[in-house]
Amino acid sequence: MKKIFTILGMATLSIMNAQSFTATYDFEGTPPSTTGVVAGAGSSNVVSGNFTTVGYTQTATGNRFAHSGASTAATPDLAKYLQVTLTPNAGVNLSVSSVTFRSQRSGTGPRTYIVRSNADSYAANLPASISPANAELEVVGTNEFHFVNDCTTGCSGQNGNTLTTAISNATSPITFRFYFYGSEAAGGTFSIDDVIVTGTAINGALGTSENFTTKLNFVKNTFVKSDEITFGADVKDVKVYNMFGQVVKSASVKQNGTVNVAELAKGSYIVTGTVNNEPVSQKILKD
Repeated sequence: MKKIFTILGMATLSIMNAQSFTATYDFEGTPPSTTGVVAGAGSSNVVSGNFTTVGYTQTATGNRFAHSGASTAATPDLAKYLQVTLTPNAGVNLSVSSVTFRSQRSGTGPRTYIVRSNADSYAANLPASISPANAELEVVGTNEFHFVNDCTTGCSGQNGNTLTTAISNATSPITFRFYFYGSEAAGGTFSIDDVIVTGTAINGALGTSENFTTKLNFVKNTFVKSDEITFGADVKDVKVYNMFGQVVKSASVKQNGTVNVAELAKGSYIVTGTVNNEPVSQKILKD
């Protein structure tokens, strides 16, 4: 039994550290390919769908996903968008940590654009930032990307569009919609390029070692209400992972010792450590 537990504990650690993925859409070719390429250890757990167009008119421009027909209004037309869907395989928990892309507009193209997801039925704009900084782009209003300068001969592709998402542990498809608006003329064109979606696709087997961990009394309070995780044994190299596979806390504790996690947001985490030279792990829920 001890041997089996060791193997399972090591497998859990491997899953947490290795199941990240990136889905890249470079739109190469004329007409451009709308198929994404998924890479990383978690790539076999997720299917990247093709980019599609609803309401806009795709142009013949190559090497980027280019369109016309964006609204001239100052608010988005929710019936017009570019869309892509990522689908987890059966038994897989899909999380997305970020989306980055390049944007471009003609001299009369749209100045403003937002991105939403089906996680909240496309109700709110995803958190937006410009990273790395780009003097040609800014974020205005509530997470609205905006071209800073006017252009008379066309705006070259601008880098830095970054979305930070809180989508975690999805077991159904995740869809993103890109809305462009505020065109300076009805025939103005725009495009996106080099879209990169980053996240983790973790097989449900992540929890297979939890029964053994519980028997060793690794974490005593898997439902954390007091901002402190209490441990039932001496634990070396404690690490707390968020559901994007990122280490958000590290420590070592004695039996009945605690680790304060007051700064962490409510939600699910994975705690790992070493007890009697054995790797162990436990999923917790912070209230």
